Amino acid sequence: MHACRSLPYAAIIPVLLSARLFAADPDLTTLEPRLTKIVSAARGQVGVSLFHVESGARLFSFNGRQPFAMASVYKLPIAFELLTQIAERRLTLDQVVAVGPSDIRACCTLSRRHPNGGITITLRDLLELMITESDNTAGDALLKVVGGPLAVDRHLSALGFTGIHVNRSEGAIAFEMMGVAVPPPESAWTLTVQRELIDKVPLHDLLAARARYTTDVRDTATPDDMAAFLLKLQRGELLPPPYTALLLDLLARVRTGPHRLKGRLPPDTVAHKTGSTAVVINDVGIITLPGNTVDTVDTADTADIADIVGIANRGNKLSTTGHLALAVFVMNGGRAGAMERVISDIGAAVYESFTGKTLPPPAKAARRAAVKKSPSPGL
Repeated sequence: MHACRSLPYAAIIPVLLSARLFAADPDLTTLEPRLTKIVSAARGQVGVSLFHVESGARLFSFNGRQPFAMASVYKLPIAFELLTQIAERRLTLDQVVAVGPSDIRACCTLSRRHPNGGITITLRDLLELMITESDNTAGDALLKVVGGPLAVDRHLSALGFTGIHVNRSEGAIAFEMMGVAVPPPESAWTLTVQRELIDKVPLHDLLAARARYTTDVRDTATPDDMAAFLLKLQRGELLPPPYTALLLDLLARVRTGPHRLKGRLPPDTVAHKTGSTAVVINDVGIITLPGNTVDTVDTADTADIADIVGIANRGNKLSTTGHLALAVFVMNGGRAGAMERVISDIGAAVYESFTGKTLPPPAKAARRAAVKKSPSPGL
């Protein structure tokens, strides 16, 4: 199924700029049609939002106000809440927490090395694992430390990010997404119990649960709000400077999703967070632009298309150096590789349009076997 082929005005909000305002190379007038072509051809549901950070200009929005399942992208607001509380001296990075047998979640270092729990670990190490490896055990441990989903959700709402929601733990999401209708008490959520319960779910119940997951409004984000969150993070408007730098450094060292936003871009260009399930492939991040500049539009403090076009007609300028905040969500788009290709193509189109540089074509990804069941909500 191809979603949103008609591209209604409410779903796609490009910035309309006169070609005469741009230098011949690079040419930002190619940006909107290139992105429109990619999202129109994609299977499933696609959401995209793009801002230029330094100017605040919203350059592209497709299904920007539609909620999309975040998967492990939701670990980014958890990290933000943790660092906020550390900055406020309610917590410290060197604080130690215990991780017991029922605290272990499938995926990554902690479940591999300590499948039965029984360890203590610092908040600093949990944060590193949660962001760079998308470790689910670390995510749930930190979510508990900061006061649970409600604490994160209330803070986001208070800051105006009403389109980003953190509502459940990784463990709860996994059980619901995998079709476990009546999970045991959380105190019994050992890794063995999780796997046994998920393995017993009939295939038709599993498929129905996955379908519900992609329509559930819990633990979702709109592309517009997620891109705006990234914009404010890069500007230093969410955290004090040391903690902004720490979080951006972690995002720059993320190991997951090498074939998404990072796929075709030069090294050390993207700081991002991925999210993945069997039916969801996401990547949200900050792209650092090289030192090219073109004549374009100063859109600082503007959010309305009419205002932006008006400024364009007055011939003001905006540098294409700086950073871009880009959020891409893909649901029900078939194979994971195909959904990753959509994200990679969007990232490449944005970078090429801003820099005037032609990037190498995508490398052929190795074919990966489909995984029918996994207790992990994704990376």
